[in-house]
Amino acid sequence: MTSKNARFFGWKAFLGNRPYQAALEWQRRMVRYRYNGTLRDTLLYLEHPHVITVGRDHSHENLLQTAPSEVHQINRGGGVTYHGPGQLMVYPIFDLGRRGKDLRHFVSDLEEGIIQVLFSYGLPGARKPGYTGVWVAERKIASVGIAVTQWISYHGAAINLTTDLERFKAINPCGLPPEIMTSTSKELGQDIGLEEFASRLSDAYQIIFDTDFEKIELEELAEIIRAEESTQSL
Repeated sequence: MTSKNARFFGWKAFLGNRPYQAALEWQRRMVRYRYNGTLRDTLLYLEHPHVITVGRDHSHENLLQTAPSEVHQINRGGGVTYHGPGQLMVYPIFDLGRRGKDLRHFVSDLEEGIIQVLFSYGLPGARKPGYTGVWVAERKIASVGIAVTQWISYHGAAINLTTDLERFKAINPCGLPPEIMTSTSKELGQDIGLEEFASRLSDAYQIIFDTDFEKIELEELAEIIRAEESTQSL
């Protein structure tokens, strides 16, 4: 779906399964080149091998046991959470300087897209006062944690599709009991593919962010960044 009347133009890329550290380093490079205008606002979609991430609001009691996964201390908002296969990660590398510099509104927009796509599958997703993320009744189905550098966003949202919910039992996800986590598979009794959900989410974000997101391959992004880095080294 494209819109000729969109206010902005951006990119979207589905990267498949990528190690967490490699994806984080890639985001940091993209932040640098979004800031200098080389890149457009970009939605990165991917999943990770099993990993636990620890945000700025972490309390040590939320790591309940020796985790059977990698653990990374990072600078996004929020506490401890789990990422792994079957969970769709959405990393928006956006210039919020031209979008009002309103981080709360940006987080709300990220949640809104997820809510709209869940509704398209018959799931009544909603926000919960006092918490970030998206909920289905009293169960949390998506987490949101954003970091900003010079008003360029990175990190993002994690949506449980076919996620192994047993993995959350190693932590109190974002300070909550692990049993509170759910997935689309658990709620619907059927599996939704990551690319299918990502496609619907891009359509929702196109309207929410007033941006025409054009598909781009990772190799194209890498070539743009390599060309810019080569120019800077001259």
